Amino acid sequence: MASKADQQQDVEQLRLAIPAEAGYIAMARMFAGSVARHYGCDEDVVEDVKVAVSEACTNSVKAHRESGTTEQIELRARETNGDLTFEIVDSGKGIDTEMQTAVNEGSATPAAGLYEGSLGLTLIRSLFPGADISRNLDRGTTVRFVVAAGEVPDELEASPLG
Repeated sequence: MASKADQQQDVEQLRLAIPAEAGYIAMARMFAGSVARHYGCDEDVVEDVKVAVSEACTNSVKAHRESGTTEQIELRARETNGDLTFEIVDSGKGIDTEMQTAVNEGSATPAAGLYEGSLGLTLIRSLFPGADISRNLDRGTTVRFVVAAGEVPDELEASPLG
């Protein structure tokens, strides 16, 4: 189901919810790759999307395990004005935004295990410099990144997983 903001803007949003288990990360990768291909992204971009989704989902699985939540991880994708936005939303305890800011500014280096997934988040930002990694209002973290969609081939127009 699309969010209220998406419904008001009449934006189609594709979603995949997976259990917070490592074995389902491959499914999220396939979903993200299929969506990127459907929206005309070239194969280099498709591969980058798959890597970023894998890293974000890996962090989400760890966050869920550490917080003891059994809720699913949600992957969302939507195309707006020629851009394709991906979001990975989890329900873990949420990212430490103060540590995240310090690491991003280079003013802190987290102790091993203190800032779980910091290398994954760095990799996501290296692939998609505009990536936004933020704490959700209720709990959990959302990783959001945007890629330019290409021209959708006519034969794929009917199905996003064509």
